[in-house]
Amino acid sequence: MNFIGRLNNQDHSRGFYRLRYMEAGRPSMMALTQMEPIDARKVFPCFDEPDLKADFSIIVGRPSHMISVSNMPLYRTLPMYGEGFPGYEWDVFHRSYSMSTYLVSVAILESASWLSMSDGNVKLRLWARPSLLNQTRHSLKVARKMLDFYQNYLAVDFPLPKQDIIAVPNIETAMENWGLIISGEQFLTHEEGVTSEAKKEINTLVMAHEMAHQWFGNLVTLNWWTDIWLNEGLATYLSYVAVDQVYPDYKMIEKFVLNEMQKVMYDDALLTSHSVYQTTNQTEEITSVFDVISYKKGASMLRMLNELIGHKTFKQGLTRYLKTLEYRNAVQNDFWSAFTRQAVINKVKLPYDIKTIMETWTHNVGYPVVTIARNYSARTATAAQSRFLLYQDKNSSIMENGNVNLWIIPLTFTTASSTKQEPNLRWLPQLSQAEKIADFNVPADQWVIFNVNRTGFYRVNYDERNWNLIWAQLLHDPQQIPTISRAQIIDDAFHLARAGLLSYQVAFNLANYLKKETDYLPWKSTFEAFSYIDVMLAHTPTTHEAFKQFAIGIMTPMYQQMKALGSNNKDPVARQLFSEVTKWACQWNQTDCVEYALSVYRNWMAQLNDSAVIVPADLKRVITCTAIRHLNLSEWQFAWKKFQESNIHSEKDDLLAGMACTTNTSLLSTMLQWTLGNSSHRLGSIHFLDVIKSIASETLPGRDLVFEFLGSHWDLLKFRYNDRPDSAIEIAASSFNNLSDLEKLDAFNSKHGEGDLISYIYSVTEANIQWMSKHYQPIDEWLHQLRV
Repeated sequence: MNFIGRLNNQDHSRGFYRLRYMEAGRPSMMALTQMEPIDARKVFPCFDEPDLKADFSIIVGRPSHMISVSNMPLYRTLPMYGEGFPGYEWDVFHRSYSMSTYLVSVAILESASWLSMSDGNVKLRLWARPSLLNQTRHSLKVARKMLDFYQNYLAVDFPLPKQDIIAVPNIETAMENWGLIISGEQFLTHEEGVTSEAKKEINTLVMAHEMAHQWFGNLVTLNWWTDIWLNEGLATYLSYVAVDQVYPDYKMIEKFVLNEMQKVMYDDALLTSHSVYQTTNQTEEITSVFDVISYKKGASMLRMLNELIGHKTFKQGLTRYLKTLEYRNAVQNDFWSAFTRQAVINKVKLPYDIKTIMETWTHNVGYPVVTIARNYSARTATAAQSRFLLYQDKNSSIMENGNVNLWIIPLTFTTASSTKQEPNLRWLPQLSQAEKIADFNVPADQWVIFNVNRTGFYRVNYDERNWNLIWAQLLHDPQQIPTISRAQIIDDAFHLARAGLLSYQVAFNLANYLKKETDYLPWKSTFEAFSYIDVMLAHTPTTHEAFKQFAIGIMTPMYQQMKALGSNNKDPVARQLFSEVTKWACQWNQTDCVEYALSVYRNWMAQLNDSAVIVPADLKRVITCTAIRHLNLSEWQFAWKKFQESNIHSEKDDLLAGMACTTNTSLLSTMLQWTLGNSSHRLGSIHFLDVIKSIASETLPGRDLVFEFLGSHWDLLKFRYNDRPDSAIEIAASSFNNLSDLEKLDAFNSKHGEGDLISYIYSVTEANIQWMSKHYQPIDEWLHQLRV
């Protein structure tokens, strides 16, 4: 079949596309593929559906001075004699194993260097621009460790003879093509002393995620995009399992609750959410399923299953699933069947079969809040479930009769006298909105905590007396409650208060215990909860200042303790905590923090020879931000100069975010103009959302400036950045909370006609207005009592 396909440019980076970049001061280019989910059809004639697998024989014609890489190893290179292409060669690759069209991949590289590592039967190579090659050494080592981990953990060998990884400039994503991972450079580069611990951790997770796909997605592939969570949820969850085993100091299994579970619980608590399992037919539907519900909620479901059936059975179930279906396709039922069979073999006892339990979580929209009402004299409790929503739309109703939006819920709980034992387990049936726990038997003076270590995907509310017992324990000795559960208590309390199910007084009282808290997870949960209150109160200066003083009061002991230890602490989690506490202390203008940041930044400006020593990597962003917010034009210009000079992605990100902290709206407008690409300072597309998010989140004038900018240049930005301006306007409008903000949205919609997008933002804004109407006064009164 003769056909001609178009080589797209990088503004439309789908299918097979050309990408231009600068290397060593000269223009260079590469060509590469991005087929997932439905772009292989743009490259060659094919039945472009995941269940129609084939073996592929790939031959690439390329200029003789370039290099080509594909899914399989190179077989031979042939000259192009007499074919009308002087200076070109054919690269013939070995025939592939059976795989889906969206995984077919080719890259043609110019001026690329590569690092190689061989161990066993698999040759690993990491390709990068020569100027970045040394920064990728750590990632190559991580890749080898992840490949080895999965082979051992899954008891299934990686079947291909090689695994290539290509670092690509100016792309935002990573793609798991079989045998040829293509990733943005920012996920593969690391400079010791310059790259922060948080960024190093993210990059390690990304590598673990893409390696997990070599089995889940590539060896066994989803039958149709309806089950995308079988690809993405598995890769997301297993990346945490892998990093936790290979780099235990990161404590990634604990951080999963923060990074994935608690984040998606926000999205899944909105009326606009959808189920993990989605019916997809049209092109637009297929691309829309690649969202946080598939990735983060899918991963959270798998973590819950792991805890229910036990780690050994879960691991063996994964192996059974892979060996049963290797080189083939799977649907959700195949997955449940593998675990059901393994659970029977291992004599795991459950009150319902695995499919019945798990499908209440993958098919239902949202998740429950379980309300515990204790009878203290009778030593019993009642557990009631209902769908948790952050706000109720006055035009909608959520039916909860029959089995609509009800779940089979594993209720784990622990008490003051049983924290060292395995948590108790009871079940809340799907057809029951409330269930009495007759054998509860907890003394009236003891607290009880449900959903221990947040293994279940639900929130928990208690009667007032039990909340007070938990508060008393936290004030006396927080370490008696498990770390994840302490983070969960804070997260649940503030979200229950936001939804009107708990008073903010209870939530703020609980937060007072943090003066004794030393662990990262509860603090991170607190800052996430406080960040919403912070932006909601920004329009009310007196109340906002009182809130900031309350927050500074509870965090100052931790800040002083962490500052005394310094940023050279060898514990990566402690360094992240120091970074997080310093960020908020400086943002809320804690005097000591601001003075420290200004001093460090001035020293940096005065001593240009070794910035890594002067500015700790984990604090570079907050120090730059604080100095630029409080000082003058010269500090901003210094950061811009360092941005242009740097060849380190993480440092460029930190500097750009810091520059967005200026209060000079003229400078902010200049930064926004860079994203249009028509000035001498054209920013790469990977920085677009970073600039928007940083400017919009720092100040109210910055937020309004971003919204106005997006409205003025919407069509151009949509063309240049595909769908990313949608995310940008969601970020800019996330703190809208008054009637004039609704008018801005109406005007934007009238001008640009983005009905669905603006409708979603409109509903979020209405929810924020509801929040102000309902919660501002009680919070102001509580803060006023503190001041008195």
